[in-house]
Amino acid sequence: MQLATLSLLLFGICAAPQTGQQDALSTLAPLGEKPAATLITEDHDPRLVQVKFVHDSGVRLRQGRFVGTGDDLEAINGTLDGLGVTRKRLFQQSESWLENWRLQGEARSGIALHDLNLFFLVELPEDGLVGSVCDWLNTFDMVELSWPVGRVEDPNVIPVHLQSNFSTLLPSPDFQNLQGYREAAPLGVDGDWGNLFSGGRGIGTVIADVETGWTDDHEDIAHKALGNYVGLPMTYYPWDHGTAVFGELIGEDNGEGVLGLVYEADVLMSTHQGNSNNIPTAIAHAANAVGVGDAVVLEVQCYHGPPSPHPCEYDAGIFATVQTATANGTHVFAAAGNGDNDLDSGAYGGAFDRSVRDSGAVMVGASNGSSLDKAGFSNYGSRCDAHGWGYDVTTAGYGYLYSGGTVQTEYTDSFSGTSSATPIVTGAGLILNAVHREAFGSPMDPFVLRDLLTNTGTPQGAGGNIGPRPDVRLALERLQVPKVIIAGNLVPGGSGTATIYGPSGDTFHMMYSKTLAATPAYMPPYGYLYLSTPLDRHEIDVLPASGQFTYNFNIPNNGGLSGTTIGYVQGAVLFNTLPGTGTFTNYYPIEVQ
Repeated sequence: MQLATLSLLLFGICAAPQTGQQDALSTLAPLGEKPAATLITEDHDPRLVQVKFVHDSGVRLRQGRFVGTGDDLEAINGTLDGLGVTRKRLFQQSESWLENWRLQGEARSGIALHDLNLFFLVELPEDGLVGSVCDWLNTFDMVELSWPVGRVEDPNVIPVHLQSNFSTLLPSPDFQNLQGYREAAPLGVDGDWGNLFSGGRGIGTVIADVETGWTDDHEDIAHKALGNYVGLPMTYYPWDHGTAVFGELIGEDNGEGVLGLVYEADVLMSTHQGNSNNIPTAIAHAANAVGVGDAVVLEVQCYHGPPSPHPCEYDAGIFATVQTATANGTHVFAAAGNGDNDLDSGAYGGAFDRSVRDSGAVMVGASNGSSLDKAGFSNYGSRCDAHGWGYDVTTAGYGYLYSGGTVQTEYTDSFSGTSSATPIVTGAGLILNAVHREAFGSPMDPFVLRDLLTNTGTPQGAGGNIGPRPDVRLALERLQVPKVIIAGNLVPGGSGTATIYGPSGDTFHMMYSKTLAATPAYMPPYGYLYLSTPLDRHEIDVLPASGQFTYNFNIPNNGGLSGTTIGYVQGAVLFNTLPGTGTFTNYYPIEVQ
């Protein structure tokens, strides 16, 4: 059957995406209590103070001074002028853009969001004044909170490195057999299964990574990453950490190196330049560059007064920015950090208590490699939503597994920390979101996707709560995404069954082709047809009350077929009850044993 004919048979209209808009906004999330005295540690910048004025105060910065209607502004400006203090806006985005972003997020989500134009940086002329200036600013009623600036680093754990097993082989070997995190649960997240579904390779999804740096011309990520910087100027190149993160996500499908969980997704890079006070701006740049249903990844851990390191959203400005991003429909995946700290501890003042405040981000803990037990270093607590492998992750960069002689050809089998865990959870989540978009016509809301990951994952083992390990197959079942399954005695002379599953009463198509298409055909609103055309067989029927329909087939009695794939099956279902119009199913190879 030709594509044009198949398109006519499947033709329909996409359902409009739903939003979470409400009639009245929620209460603003608290940013933290003013302390009796600001604790200063060696992790704090000796000359930087942050300040956020109360909501609706309208304070702005003009010609280096705070302006507005507050009675305290004259006293604040006078004292700061006397100290020789420089005042700056925390964000580099324009006031109008930040305001529109906030209002759009409130309209979409019904969540009251902080005015990001009320956050400022105060640069002091000498060391030793940070604590006293914070305490002084916190005495004013129009100041919601003033606090010191902490530091940021990549959330990786440095393993004991063995000498590379390969050094000069060209082209790079295929390391996919070492990527256990791609495999079926409970070992992995079942990315291999998710990649078989329409959209499941991540096509049409944009991921913006916020961290220190990347080697964007590495051979396994350059096809997606090369030159795709947004926001602040890049200062860290080459840089292994971001390279390793991207290897897990978008490692190229070329039989060399590693295979990313969503290898057809597009990526962007937004650096914080090694400064934690740049993280809010970097997140805003990232969120501005992606669309609704796309993702921002926070590969950072921060250090402040409480037990450190911890998730960076402990910082008021970072929390408010992440909350605005998720309210606008952007999925945010954040590393929980590597301090073995209990995020439910009172030392954090409820910053990670969802009954107090909730940024909407997916907070990612780390397991002891392929084990489901908590890694000894991983932060933990009720705020952790899901976990990934925290040890022994094979990906691009570093060169501990394979060098190839250049930074563009290095690979590791020991990427670790919540650094390695976060892209695993991100990849699983974005597979689900992309399949949902193709199947039902719209991306998932960030809170809905987060709940799905948590409620369908493989439960963790021993240790404090790091959340379950995502299970893409089970999550797709929960979403009721139609599928096809091949089973039977698949040997020469044997027989098999091809079963399609979907809502009872819906019309379905079952298709067979001897080969896959070199380039899948996009046929909206149904998604991607992976089979080559013309099809070798095409059946149309209606799903019975059981919600499944089975076809029987025989395998020729030819010993030469052992170890070969004799064809592929893919279905399509036209919805009567589910959202959207219909969808292609996964494709499934008929592999003769």
